[in-house]
Amino acid sequence: MRILIVDDESLNRFLLKHMLEQQGYDDCYEAENGERALDVAREIDPDLVLLDVMMPGLSGYDVAPRLKEMAGEAYLPIIFITSLEDQESLVRCLEVGGDDFASKPFDKVILAAKIRAHGRIRTLSKHIEQQNQELRFHQANVEHQHDIVDHIFSNAVVNRKDVEQYFDFKVAPAEDFNGDVFLCESSPKGGMYFLVGDFTGHGLASAIGALPVTRAFQAMARKGLSVAEMAITLNNALLNLLPTDMFFAAAIVEVSTEGNRFTIWNGGLPPMLLKSADGRLVRRFSPRHMALGILEENEFESHCDVYEAAEGEQLMVYSDGIMEITDSQGQMLDEEGVTEWFLASEDVTAASLYDRARQYLGGENPADDITVVIFTCQSLLGLRDESLISQFPFTISSTLQAHALKQENVIEPILEMLNSQPGLGWIRSDLFTVLTELMNNAIEHGLLKIDSSLKSSPEGFVDYYMAREAGLAELDQGHITVSVEYKPQARELYIGVEDSGDGFEFENIQIDDINNAFGRGLLLLRELCQKVWHENGGRKTCVIMTL
Repeated sequence: MRILIVDDESLNRFLLKHMLEQQGYDDCYEAENGERALDVAREIDPDLVLLDVMMPGLSGYDVAPRLKEMAGEAYLPIIFITSLEDQESLVRCLEVGGDDFASKPFDKVILAAKIRAHGRIRTLSKHIEQQNQELRFHQANVEHQHDIVDHIFSNAVVNRKDVEQYFDFKVAPAEDFNGDVFLCESSPKGGMYFLVGDFTGHGLASAIGALPVTRAFQAMARKGLSVAEMAITLNNALLNLLPTDMFFAAAIVEVSTEGNRFTIWNGGLPPMLLKSADGRLVRRFSPRHMALGILEENEFESHCDVYEAAEGEQLMVYSDGIMEITDSQGQMLDEEGVTEWFLASEDVTAASLYDRARQYLGGENPADDITVVIFTCQSLLGLRDESLISQFPFTISSTLQAHALKQENVIEPILEMLNSQPGLGWIRSDLFTVLTELMNNAIEHGLLKIDSSLKSSPEGFVDYYMAREAGLAELDQGHITVSVEYKPQARELYIGVEDSGDGFEFENIQIDDINNAFGRGLLLLRELCQKVWHENGGRKTCVIMTL
């Protein structure tokens, strides 16, 4: 049992720890104040907390509810160790999240008994929670499954009407339950996200995966995560959730506040189609990635396409259910047929495409779920969160040595600091992409000196990331400095990333086509930032982003 002892008096901590060790509790940790207690709790995930009430800074009253929040639904027993004896104080200990209390000076026998009792309750709670999870995922009764999925689709898989109104869509299940998913949610900065997905197969087994996807997507969208982060998170969740023969083909799209810039991750869905206002095919966004729930995290690819469309152009996303329909002669509609239907006129709607599909089937029912979603490029300023923008300028600088660069999510602390400032959440997803590109460029080219042209072939793509992984593992020298300056009056964020490598001749940089498998980083930065330039012989790349 991991026990966290929180007390500002070192003598009290010593006595408690000594007493616990005598009782056989050897896995004990100490914290001298409330702030340190929260940090230690994040690190060790304690099984029980002995918490002093009166401490400088955060008191026990302040710390207890935050510890409970960190524990989530798991039962975390908190025993207050207090010299207070008045009834009001003791009642408050329980009201803020405490489960028990012991008065100072404490009785060793009684305190040890309380610890054992709460330890048994926590063990029982964990056991019950584990059993509940098993029951939720192994419902054998078809009638109960029907009720669960019906509840999901009527209560959980629901889009906000103010966001949904920007779309023309049709979602039609082949059976009672739908394995296709269409989700949309506003972004904190005023744009929005949408997701179109298709679970393997159709019917009840496919539909049940909609709940975790919906909740995760909506939570991430409200936080303003990038499309790449969303794809990674959903893949990791589904990798653990889905059986090996099931996956989730999905397209995740972020639309800018202006309503005409798309950031697209397409894993396994048919090509997305962009049509001009006069009915011409402008672009086809082919799937670049495997479906979600297949690849391990170290194999997963999260790169996105970024495209600037024109006002009035229409982006259509659809599941494979419509292209796999067959006519009476067994002729499949296929991708070309869907494209032809979409380009047939300027005013094609999702409903008209579905009706045409039913006619093509000649009265037969579709064999798979059908989803068609059409977005017309238009301003999304009406969705912007009107939170106040921070008026305090600040500068952040951090130098990351080789050992820090080997860690996953190395930019996460910087992102958290920046996104804690009011208003900067508007550009959170773009900020994640920009920092990721700058850091990857500094690591892969500045420190490891890997040639991007390796990614010109599928085999080279694998070789590139194997070289990156091997180079990072052996890296013991070099550093990267990240500098950030926020100018509230100009609503600008300056970011500079400098590596200790040899640099390069940045004057000769060629801006590559974003369709290439390599060389897309600089072009992507120029899409997302107001200004991009190089300094110090190519060792430093600088950008300016605007809110």
